[in-house]
Amino acid sequence: MTEKKSKPSSHPFDGSERKKSTRIDNAPPDLFDPNKPRVGRRESEPHSAEITYIHNVLTINFPKGRTLWDLHHYFWGKKDALKGKEIDIQFDVSFFKDFQITHTLSSYDGRKYEGKTPDIAINILSKRTWRSDLSEKVDICKDLEISVYAVFSPYKVTSKIYNPPFLRVLILKDDGTYKQEELRSITLKEGEGINEKNIIDISTTLPFRLGLMQLRQQHEEEQPLFRLIFIDPSEPRILPSITEKAKEAEEKAKEAEEKAKEAEEKVKELEKDINKYREKFGELK
Repeated sequence: MTEKKSKPSSHPFDGSERKKSTRIDNAPPDLFDPNKPRVGRRESEPHSAEITYIHNVLTINFPKGRTLWDLHHYFWGKKDALKGKEIDIQFDVSFFKDFQITHTLSSYDGRKYEGKTPDIAINILSKRTWRSDLSEKVDICKDLEISVYAVFSPYKVTSKIYNPPFLRVLILKDDGTYKQEELRSITLKEGEGINEKNIIDISTTLPFRLGLMQLRQQHEEEQPLFRLIFIDPSEPRILPSITEKAKEAEEKAKEAEEKAKEAEEKVKELEKDINKYREKFGELK
């Protein structure tokens, strides 16, 4: 995740000091295009592309939920050192299931929505913020009782201990602590089948499982690239992006068209057979 470092603050928040996304300080507004990374990020192309992909997949597959990207989130701390203090935390992507906000946002102020926190918060590790993503933000998410917090590396951006493939998922337990699960092997290579042994199952909390896909494309200096994927909870199927869904629809339409042509040809053949019968035996009675 890329952002200006912001620490939890204890002063009241009246809206006058609200921060905008740090990714767009020096960029003009851009319209969402699922085929292009958003303008204005201050990180690498893989970082930008993966945030776009995650937002894309969650938005198209879960229209009754709300997916946010690149926004500051504001809450009041609940426990211990953060209790009663204002928390300002930024996620690459946050997803709220069965929750809709019809208007667009400059930031997400949970205090306006009955303190509702994301069901999953996701950060993509970057050279500037990976230490914070793996430490301080874990404690903040635990304080806020965010059900699932996930981090992963799209390529090598951290110390060797977190070299990709690397996915860490923290799952909130009933006692308020996190259970940590890690994936350090790929779930599949792009275009190949899923290895169901290499999946982190969070389907008791959210309507999907998580895995890692190694992409065909590489980063500079022939570094491998990895993608966080969302897998159907009941079958080994990757949830598609908008582009992939459109391709699926196009393929189904083409298949239906081919079947219609086959049926038309069969009707023509049947009509020929009937005409031959008529020529030989006369009209059917």
